[in-house]
Amino acid sequence: MWQEYQARGFTPVAININQSMDIVKSYARQATHPYLRDGGSVWGAYRQGGYIPLNYIVDPQGVIRYIAEGFNETQVRAVIEQYLPGQLDHDVGVTKLIAPSGTADSGATFTPACSVYNYGLNTETYDVRMKIGTGYDETCTVTGHATNTARYVEFPQWTAAERGLLNVRCSTELAGDQVDFNDFKTGTVTVNVYDLVVLEILAPAGDVDSGAVVTPAAVVANRGTMADMARVKLSVSDGYVDSVSVPLQPGLVDTAFFAEWTALQLGTFAVRCTVGGIRGDLVPANNLLVGEVRVITAGIAEGGELPGVTRPATVVRGVLMMPDAPGGSARAVLYDLNGREVMAVKPGANPVRHLAPGVYYLRSGESAEVSKVVIQD
Repeated sequence: MWQEYQARGFTPVAININQSMDIVKSYARQATHPYLRDGGSVWGAYRQGGYIPLNYIVDPQGVIRYIAEGFNETQVRAVIEQYLPGQLDHDVGVTKLIAPSGTADSGATFTPACSVYNYGLNTETYDVRMKIGTGYDETCTVTGHATNTARYVEFPQWTAAERGLLNVRCSTELAGDQVDFNDFKTGTVTVNVYDLVVLEILAPAGDVDSGAVVTPAAVVANRGTMADMARVKLSVSDGYVDSVSVPLQPGLVDTAFFAEWTALQLGTFAVRCTVGGIRGDLVPANNLLVGEVRVITAGIAEGGELPGVTRPATVVRGVLMMPDAPGGSARAVLYDLNGREVMAVKPGANPVRHLAPGVYYLRSGESAEVSKVVIQD
């Protein structure tokens, strides 16, 4: 009856008297007319014999024209027809916005739809328009819509890409429509974006001494609109691989730590870190980050830069003098810039004429102290 009579000024008002507010709200969300909860005052003033449903019909002047316990649709229609104005010649309207509504995952595809009704006396042909957010605006043509009937209208598919809360509007576009307030329905849809990203590989990276034990770590972030469980995986091309799960709220950044990695093989290795969520990801291109780590002998770094060098460079011509270590012998080794051992060094004079001029590093003592050696002609 609401669909049939609303264009002529009929408005139902439902009043609930015996259920909780949560239940009333659930019904109200489904209704397009007023749906109320009575705390007792209305029932106390208007109850008859105490039975429900109890129906009142009030005419446009505010006069009660019908009271009945129970529901007799034939009688109700007859009374309503007496007090409503006559049916109009041309009047179509949107009765319900069907889809999209509620929430939608990013990247998902939907078929927008609505229902329309012909309240007028004539069969009509007209356009119906659907708008979603800022990027979707489509029309469909309803042809031969008979009077006092409903139609279900579907539109071209919509892919949920625009994130956040989007406005949805469906409207009829009948030329000469005599009632405009029922020509549209509005709603919203929330597009939940899932977008996890690897921001940085903290370790292993750069140069690492052979035999060193490193705790791999990577920085990950949630750029989406929904909380997600980030599944982070890190691998080193020497055979190491591990994965962990990191819970991430929208907009937050966190660090993922993995099982220890030991630098056993010399050389340069690719380090790959990937992240994925429980659901699909809107931007898969940022789910992978690649770096590299170089494992070197004795911790000698390329270009002669070595953390732990505590002495100024020693310039040598022909002979490298190695002082005696306190308490006896001290093992020392000379390395080139590529980390290769070139000779053992003993206390006293060590001939180095056979070595090419350049920069070397001397590791000596039980503490493995490192110093730079420059051999000249």
